[in-house]
Amino acid sequence: MAQENMGNWMEYAREYAKSQREMGIEKWVCITIEYRTMERERVILFRYDLPRDIYERRQWVVRWRHARLLCQYPKENVQTYFSYYDRRTGLGMDFGSALSRLSAAKAQITIAVRKEQEYVEYQRQNNLFFNENDDEQLAKFRRKLQTKIEKYAELEREVVLSVQKARL
Repeated sequence: MAQENMGNWMEYAREYAKSQREMGIEKWVCITIEYRTMERERVILFRYDLPRDIYERRQWVVRWRHARLLCQYPKENVQTYFSYYDRRTGLGMDFGSALSRLSAAKAQITIAVRKEQEYVEYQRQNNLFFNENDDEQLAKFRRKLQTKIEKYAELEREVVLSVQKARL
């Protein structure tokens, strides 16, 4: 496996964030502080539902609340749980979720299209005998790109169906 440089990773991260903005994903976090009884029933002590960027700036509030509830319920095993979701659709944003995979696929397609354009432009300028229709490497790349685009369309349909199910 080839080692990737940091620039590739940063490019992917930028494209991932851009794809989420373009899709209108509103990142929210649901924070639940709870404990379980001896009968395994959940007792919710406190619940936050707020935008993720506010949570990232005000994490101390959650830690403070958790510490305070630990002091109030010393005999209980007080736990804090986090779940990330898109406010607009109500779908989860955890790793491997449909929205996360859709954003990642869109970012990968954008990067691949840019790489294809750079390759074609470079070959046109520096290769006198370059023929776009006969280039095997370019044809193979375009087939893979087409496969990614088809998978993206399939994921998009999956997300739309999930949203429709969630709203019913």
